[in-house]
Amino acid sequence: MKKNKLCVVGIGVLLSVAFNLASAHLVIENFKGRAGYNEFLTLMVPHGCGPLATTELRMKVPPSVALFAPEQKDGWKTEVIMRKLDEPIRRGPMVITEVFDEVVWRGNLPSNQLGAFRFLARMPNAVGTVVPFKTIQKCGDEEVRWIDVVDAGEPAWKMWVAPEPAPFVEVIDAGVPQLGATMQQLQEAREQAGGGPARE
Repeated sequence: MKKNKLCVVGIGVLLSVAFNLASAHLVIENFKGRAGYNEFLTLMVPHGCGPLATTELRMKVPPSVALFAPEQKDGWKTEVIMRKLDEPIRRGPMVITEVFDEVVWRGNLPSNQLGAFRFLARMPNAVGTVVPFKTIQKCGDEEVRWIDVVDAGEPAWKMWVAPEPAPFVEVIDAGVPQLGATMQQLQEAREQAGGGPARE
């Protein structure tokens, strides 16, 4: 009986430690992203820099994220910084020459309040990949650099060993395409319905 009680207490302590560890850092809600999906993700900011309020968050968009769009947050100014591509990307008739490099939110978040900053990001296709969203948290003249990452191929849980881990998601198997069919299947269906390329 005592052993069972000790076991339950031990599990409770471990869960408490894990929860406190996560809540002490900047994190991406749920920590997961489905492979190839356009995911709505949320950067969670549970504290300031000690007692100081958060006044700025600067988040780096990972190179592996092909599509990105930040959401405007009430009471905060949102700035996006673009990065020119070495080689343009063609998507149908569009030619893309630059992509999002950073997003910066500026405002005021008291140190004892939780802040949520939402954005859209397309996940890579490689299951098991750790995608870090390196973030610098500023509180007036002070800052905390949440930019520590693990080496490629390391499991996601090792991020928690780093002193100031970057907020991250682990890419998981989606199971099915996001739209219920692959892009090739959708294009074939469009062509069969007469919505494909014009024919002579």
